[in-house]
This record gives sequence, C-alpha cells and structure tokens, in this order.
Amino acid sequence: MSVFDVLDEMDDLLDNAKVFPLAAHKIVIDGDRFRELVNDIRLNMPKEMKRAQTIDYDCDRIMKEAQSNAEKIIRGAEERAKALVAENSIVEEAKKRAHEILAKTKTKCEDTKDATAAYVLQSLTATETKLNELMQDLKREKSNWEK
Repeated sequence: MSVFDVLDEMDDLLDNAKVFPLAAHKIVIDGDRFRELVNDIRLNMPKEMKRAQTIDYDCDRIMKEAQSNAEKIIRGAEERAKALVAENSIVEEAKKRAHEILAKTKTKCEDTKDATAAYVLQSLTATETKLNELMQDLKREKSNWEK
C-alpha cells in the first residue's frame, strides 16, 4: 500500500467519524486503526522518499546536463561566429589587395601602351625621315643619269 493510499484511508476514517456530543469540532475515531495507518505511512515513507529523491536527483542531473550542453552550443556558436568574422576579414583584405594589384597592373599597362605608342611613332618618324633622304638621293642619282 502506498503512502497516498494510506492517507486516503485516513481521510475516510476522519470523514466517517462520529461527532463528539456538545463539541461539533471534535470527533471520535478508532485510535488503534488510526495508529496503524500512521505506522503504515512510516513504513512506506522511506520507499516513497527514495523515489522522490531519485526523481529530484535525476531532475537536477538532467538540468545540469542541459545547461552544460547549452553552454557548449553557445561556445561553439561564438567560436564559429569568430571564425566567420575572421574569414570574412581575410576575404575582404584579399579583395582589397586584388583591387590594388589590378589598379597597379592597369596603370602599368597604360604606361607600357603609351611608351610603346611613342616608340612606334618615333621609329616610324625616323624611318620616314630616312626614306625621304633615300628618295632624295634616288632622285639625284636619277637626275644624274638623265643628263
């Protein structure tokens, strides 16, 4: 019989008790039966208490495990967030460096293109001048042959 069953029986005993004459708040109960029920509670109490303690211990253990797991999850999330921020910083720095390198390369290409155009123009001008000189020499030679 469980403690709750014994307590229910005690309630029934009190509910069915006879009222003491001239004192409505007092009743007459079977004292021996009541003492048996109290002893039953005492005998059953340790088993019920052990179950309650086990449940209470399990509840505390589960709560601690849940809190520990939650803390681990939070730490993991914080570390992942830091890694993502660091990764993002690295990517941003790489993009910045890539833009700088691209800008320098474009500038060098433009400078090389301008230098090449100037060299080609100078070479063509020099060639033209030389060809003009040769043409004049040819004309002179031709006119010498025509005379």
